[in-house]
Amino acid sequence: MNSRNALSHFQRSPAESQAEPRRPGDRSRDVLLTLGWYYPEIHLGVARFARENHWHLTFDFDEPVPKRWQGDGVLTLLGTRVELWQQLKALQLPVVDLAESRPTISLPRVTMDNAAIVGMAAEYFLDKGYRQFAFVHRWELGVSQRRRRCFSEIIQARGYDCHLLSWQTERGRRADTREQRKAWLVKRFSELPKPLAVLARDNEAVEVLESCLAAGLSVPDQVAVLGIDNTETICNCLYVSLSSIDPNLELIGYEAAALLQRLMDGEAPPEQPIYIPPRGIAERRSTDSLATSHPHVAAALKYIRDHAAEPISMSDIVKHVPMSRSGLEKAFREHYVRAPMEQLRHIRLDIAKKLLRDTDDSLSKVARLSGFQTAHGLCRIFRQQMAMTPKQYRDSQNSSR
Repeated sequence: MNSRNALSHFQRSPAESQAEPRRPGDRSRDVLLTLGWYYPEIHLGVARFARENHWHLTFDFDEPVPKRWQGDGVLTLLGTRVELWQQLKALQLPVVDLAESRPTISLPRVTMDNAAIVGMAAEYFLDKGYRQFAFVHRWELGVSQRRRRCFSEIIQARGYDCHLLSWQTERGRRADTREQRKAWLVKRFSELPKPLAVLARDNEAVEVLESCLAAGLSVPDQVAVLGIDNTETICNCLYVSLSSIDPNLELIGYEAAALLQRLMDGEAPPEQPIYIPPRGIAERRSTDSLATSHPHVAAALKYIRDHAAEPISMSDIVKHVPMSRSGLEKAFREHYVRAPMEQLRHIRLDIAKKLLRDTDDSLSKVARLSGFQTAHGLCRIFRQQMAMTPKQYRDSQNSSR
């Protein structure tokens, strides 16, 4: 959900309309929101909880910790701003951090599940047939290190190489400027094997895209790029729109506010961070490709992708490549992760899952729009591949929002 839609959603939120009016004598909480990196979705989640619980919420871009501010608790995202923690520590109030950037600072945390995020990214790229991977980040912060470690471990466990590109580690005496980072990325990407799958936070992913353009590398055919954060004002305004993982920032803000409320009420802080799972991947042009070096396999994959929702068969696929059926099936075994008909079912299942998540369409309509034709066929594939019914899948997705 983008910030504009999220705002209208909160303006008519049923939870807000059902919130009990404040009773005489109730004391409103005075809470400070101060973010080292500003995420409007986090702000919206905090704001919704604040309205439901009659908080006075202080937020100031120019003065993140206002002088002589006296309140009841703080929600923060420390990020790279070391001085921010020094100011907050002096307040001697309950503080909840919304990131793992500073894990050595002992604070209650509600944050994105970075292990689940990179696991989702790894499976997404592996599913597309990639065998070469890179993780790019700018700062050696806790969140970057955790993502890098988890992503690399997953890729290496599958038997593939994961190239780690850390600007802070490799910059040496170079100035930390966009120009210098671009020159570094151009050189590094020119050296790496292709096709290459790259994972980076949205801001760094933009620099990856610009560097690929400068290096004459095609995105997504030679380099597929996946971001993290799904900042729509960034992802949709690029020469190649950026696919990105939605980390569920609104829910993170809301649940962090709920934890702060409990701390202000005297509850003990949790021993471990509270991790919020990602919502999914918003697919855009930067990953709209499949990794294969075989031209006829690539042509067949394109035909399958473009016509998956239609009642096509293996005979239809073979007609669009200059190969026999047995030759094409052999080429798929050698150059791709799935057989042609398995790929067709896989894409149809993805279409059906998206329709179940994002619409209230009947199972018959979902089956028709996804190429399964009948609700019975859709249910059969779901049980085989997902070990659940389409209805159970839809209910599980709705409950996680």
